Amino acid sequence: MAAPRAIPGICRARRGGSSGGAGAAVAARIVPAAHGSDGGGSVRIPASNCGLFGLKPTRARLPDGPHAGEGWGGMAIDGFLTRSVRDTAALLDATEGADPGAPYWAPPLGRGYMAAIARPPRRLRIGLCETTFTGDPVHPDCAGAAREAARLLEDLGHAVEPFRPEADHEGMIRAWVDIVACGTALSIRRALAGRDPADWVEPVARGALAHAATLSGEDYLAALERIHAYGRQMAAAFARIDILLSPVMAEPPALIGRFAHDREDYVAYRLGPEGVWPYSPFCTAFNASGQPAASVPLSWNAEGLPIGVQLAAPFGEDETLIALCRELEMARPWAHRRPPLLDSRAPAGAA
Repeated sequence: MAAPRAIPGICRARRGGSSGGAGAAVAARIVPAAHGSDGGGSVRIPASNCGLFGLKPTRARLPDGPHAGEGWGGMAIDGFLTRSVRDTAALLDATEGADPGAPYWAPPLGRGYMAAIARPPRRLRIGLCETTFTGDPVHPDCAGAAREAARLLEDLGHAVEPFRPEADHEGMIRAWVDIVACGTALSIRRALAGRDPADWVEPVARGALAHAATLSGEDYLAALERIHAYGRQMAAAFARIDILLSPVMAEPPALIGRFAHDREDYVAYRLGPEGVWPYSPFCTAFNASGQPAASVPLSWNAEGLPIGVQLAAPFGEDETLIALCRELEMARPWAHRRPPLLDSRAPAGAA
């Protein structure tokens, strides 16, 4: 029997968060589309790593209830991973709308997502950020993908200028880490119903439990206030632009095992030099602010790995965002593209 083979954008990459399996299934053509949840990039990260389209709508655009009122202080929202903008638009139109009593509210759509992609958007002011939002450099493949997308947008008639949003990005991510630890602890305690976490959960989840135990109710509310302040800062930053263009990731897809849950230092796992935040410093901003953001699979590096670019719009401007994504898809189609096959017996790190 022939040795099994795999797609490196799926096999080699980190799962990309809680929706990594969904992304792998769509990229492998097992299913045409899949649901994902995005509390810190878990739709956009696997979309970028697997050469898919993934859009996180505006906060409260899709219902959370009746099972839950919110996820992670309103930062988590559902979405879809697909191979085309059209498929995402159809799925969002079928599912959008708040459930009764929802604690957050999204401005109503105009004609809907499918209607929005029927024609290109008006010519837009695009801000290009090819560093992290704090000004640190990113991998050349990721910065290059953002610049390539900027050139395409200029060719389409949009105005592109360098831009970096001024906001408390470091304070935001520290608040996010605290809120997520508390949410993780709540979920684990409910699921275990008194059983010992050491027997049931992985080390990094035990670390989240331990970190949550150091936080008071006042600490949690202070973290929420910092997130809300960040949303106002980002809204002010977007007064100058219609769309923010950036990489999705600071690096190409990571090798399997790099972010294994085998360590108990939860804060270092998230924020340390080799942690998730330096690897993925772009997505969480828009979970905190509630703005819509999409990963668009426009670029591939020399190894054949997909490199996504992120487009983000002001709060409530989902239709502008998805219309622009569709315009890019029509100008540079991607659905036919697949990474080259990689022998699964190859050693880790082999291209």
